[in-house]
Amino acid sequence: MTAVHPRPGVIVFDVNETLLDLASLRPRFEAAIGSIEPMGEWFARMLHGSLVANHTLNYRPFGVIGAEALLVVAQKRGIPLTRHEAADVVAGMLELPAHPDVPAALEELRDRGYRLVTLTNGAAPAVAAQLSNAGIDGLFERSVSVDEVSRFKPAPLVYLHAAEVLAVEPDSMLMVASHDWDIVGARAAGVPGAFLARPGVVWGLPDDLPDLVAPDLAALAAMLE
Repeated sequence: MTAVHPRPGVIVFDVNETLLDLASLRPRFEAAIGSIEPMGEWFARMLHGSLVANHTLNYRPFGVIGAEALLVVAQKRGIPLTRHEAADVVAGMLELPAHPDVPAALEELRDRGYRLVTLTNGAAPAVAAQLSNAGIDGLFERSVSVDEVSRFKPAPLVYLHAAEVLAVEPDSMLMVASHDWDIVGARAAGVPGAFLARPGVVWGLPDDLPDLVAPDLAALAAMLE
């Protein structure tokens, strides 16, 4: 039997990979590193850096951490890469296109009366540029930035802050992400989650999957209907 879920007051979206396609970053990454093979390692190191920043109270923009991670990836492979070159690769994240299913699904959800918000680890100016360049900025009520609390997801504080500024209870939000750690972080703050299992994305944590699991945003929108 299909579970019946209460209508969320606000649907909160992660941005990178969930809404925007990282695949378009491959040419820039390959030009700098010589291969796209280490992209997964780079992204994991970027997330690792954000977690260390949380625990050591050494917050700095996610793009800076991304450049630091890329320098480590290059150094491990004996590839000379300057900070400027690393930053240029990471700047390509500002130009990521939306996944093909995203614009129409967001429009459908908005037209059905849902409040749509983004919550990502990117700095506020970077997120604004990303959504604008992807052509989906006008579909969101607000973008909540981790800058506002100087903590990265999946720290529960981030999700609780989003609930506070949106004037809703955490359990009336729905966190949509293609990252298991994001869903688990939201869950720790009392926020239900929906996991987008896009191609190549799997749930890798011992925590249970959320009730809402969909291959893309269009399928999730149909489930919420």
